[in-house]
Amino acid sequence: MSKRSAELKQAEKGAIVSIIAYVILAVLKLGIGSYANSKALYADGLNNFTDTIASVAILIGLRLSRKPADNEHRYGHWKAENVASLLTSLVMFVVGFEVLKNAVESLIHKNIQQPEPIAAFVGIFSAIVMYGVYLYNKKLGEKYNSSSLIAVSKDNFSDMLTSLGAAIAVFTAAFQLAWLDTVTALIIALIILKTAFDIFKESTFYLSDGFDKEKLVLKQANFQIQSG
Repeated sequence: MSKRSAELKQAEKGAIVSIIAYVILAVLKLGIGSYANSKALYADGLNNFTDTIASVAILIGLRLSRKPADNEHRYGHWKAENVASLLTSLVMFVVGFEVLKNAVESLIHKNIQQPEPIAAFVGIFSAIVMYGVYLYNKKLGEKYNSSSLIAVSKDNFSDMLTSLGAAIAVFTAAFQLAWLDTVTALIIALIILKTAFDIFKESTFYLSDGFDKEKLVLKQANFQIQSG
């Protein structure tokens, strides 16, 4: 148990890195997205804002998981990490539906504006940053077997794709395709919802005491090799 507690403590670093990155990028995207009339970049900024809240929930979950067993929790608080992942998915569902609603309304009412080129550069910069954060959290999550941090890394990767998509949309909008920026916002919403569903499915699987048969067989094989 002390070993697992030490692993979760190391995993906390990934959540902290995500929080810092998301706060900076959310402020940048919301500000530039509003200034540059880019619905895609602004939607991506809202996504990052909720990702900040989700990462804070993950950090709290990791710290709660390290608490020792007590009279009410005879087997410890390990599932707090999975609860944090579940909360992350619920936050992402709310934002995804909100972004989807705004994008659809803009297309229906034809409330489409030409975005400024600066939005594209912010999107590219954000994609580079999020790819670096994704690699860091994926490696850390796998090393310390943290389901919540692996969930965060999946969100990091989807954020990298949405930022890249926003940048491409702004560039192409310069060729009299301003509607593409709004369509990209809609696609971003669908990516957010898909990621939310994946995290929700995985967290509920572990909370209901599910287990991966392949991982179990692999562990049994390793145990037999070590004992033999």
